[in-house]
Amino acid sequence: MKKAVFAVLGLLQGAIGSWWVLLGWAFAFPESKAGSKDYEEDLAFIPFGYIMMLAWVLVMAYAVIRLRKNKGELISFLAAWAAGTAALIIIGLMKIDISAMLFD
Repeated sequence: MKKAVFAVLGLLQGAIGSWWVLLGWAFAFPESKAGSKDYEEDLAFIPFGYIMMLAWVLVMAYAVIRLRKNKGELISFLAAWAAGTAALIIIGLMKIDISAMLFD
C-alpha cells in the first residue's frame, strides 16, 4: 500500500512539480530585454521564479531523503516521477488541450 501511495506522490510530483519548476524557470529568467515594454513587469516576477524552483528542489530532496531507507519505495517514487515528467513532456509536444478533454 505504501508503494502505491509513493507512486501516486511521484506521479503528481512528476507532472505538476515539473510544470511548477518550468514555470519558475520562466519567471526567474525572462526573455525581455532592458528598455522593452514588459521589462519592469518581468523583473517583479524574478524572485517568485527562484522561490518556485527552490520549493521544487526542497520537495524532491525531502522525498528522496525520507525514502532512502526503503529502496522499494524510493524506486516506486522515482519511477512514477519519471513517468509523470514524461507525460508532461508528451502533452507539451503533442500540444494536447487537456481542458477540452476535461470540460467537454
